[in-house]
Amino acid sequence: VEHPITELITGLDLVEEMIRSAAGLPLTTTNQADVRMDGWAIEARVYAEDPEKFLPSIGTLARYREPVSGPGEKVRCDSGVAEGSEISVYYDPMISKLSAHGPTRNDAIAALSGALDRYLITGVTHNIPLLRDVVASPAFAAGRTSTSFLAEHYPHGFKGHRLDERSAPQLAAATSALHYIRNARDNPSAAASSGPADYALLLPQLLDDGSVAKLEARVNLQLLSATLNLSGTNDFQATVSSGQQQKTVVNFSVKWNVDQPFADIVYQNNDSTNESILFLAPLPLGMRVQFRGTKFDIDVLSPDQRELLRLMKEKEKLDTSRLVLAPMPGTIISVAVSVGDVVAEGAQVAVVEAMKMQNVLRAPRPGVVKAVHVVPGATVSGDDILVELSDD
Repeated sequence: VEHPITELITGLDLVEEMIRSAAGLPLTTTNQADVRMDGWAIEARVYAEDPEKFLPSIGTLARYREPVSGPGEKVRCDSGVAEGSEISVYYDPMISKLSAHGPTRNDAIAALSGALDRYLITGVTHNIPLLRDVVASPAFAAGRTSTSFLAEHYPHGFKGHRLDERSAPQLAAATSALHYIRNARDNPSAAASSGPADYALLLPQLLDDGSVAKLEARVNLQLLSATLNLSGTNDFQATVSSGQQQKTVVNFSVKWNVDQPFADIVYQNNDSTNESILFLAPLPLGMRVQFRGTKFDIDVLSPDQRELLRLMKEKEKLDTSRLVLAPMPGTIISVAVSVGDVVAEGAQVAVVEAMKMQNVLRAPRPGVVKAVHVVPGATVSGDDILVELSDD
């Protein structure tokens, strides 16, 4: 079994024991009765990997902060990287082994979920969204797991955290509060007013066919604290309405230093639940946050902005049906077609190597090769155009 798990439940340092053995020193103990099992531990392997396509991601860790143990938790992160480290095409893309310990299996799962929520990684795509979603699954908590788990629970592939009637209002309320606090920081005159604020939020949801739906939520936000604290805790009440659904009232507190990415949310409806949200970046019309492992680019609009946005023409999507794109950065091993060749759908056109793996690229449709933009040995980036097809 993975040695961090053994070490967490026994308290033994297995690496120390191996070094002692190699040095000819006696082991700490050779009495099996001295090895006690305490609680439960669980490990997640954090990879620089796209959790939707299961392809490695390369780049520089622009921002990187590992989670630490919270109250009553024991969290351990075994890694060999730091902020500024490079994930290259030449090595395995594993970033770390993140482990958590608790008195019971459910406690260990809860500790790991919280640790994943507090894990900040930018600069590369990573698999935290999938890890977080799996450990939150009731089937996983009940131990109903097998090698078919992903196929059974994500038959159309993993598409990020699915917002539901509970999590959508919570995300809308929390994001509105972060926007409110940032706006007060950037516009000090606004901080003097503690009146309610009305927002229209557009929450993205990736659908099974790969398209993105926008879930609209109207939020009336009221600051309950006497004054707004830009580096501490603020109490809010949000009334969230979405479509024809009944309004949801969310009472919560936000502990956030506006200059830091980590925001701690405590929802006080029914049962008090703690949650961490990461503020990743401001956007022209809102912000990018990480919620339950998944990144969400959220538009936070005034009611007038929302009505004007309805009049804007949607940007046309690029037609890539005639293009063969590089699925990841790597090196071209071979090219199987030339200009003028007639190819069938699924025919091999090139092979790209990355992370010690060779990936066969195939024609997305039948056609005639119009252009070939690479040669064997060429280095390519993700989404580079390798081959173009035409109908002629």
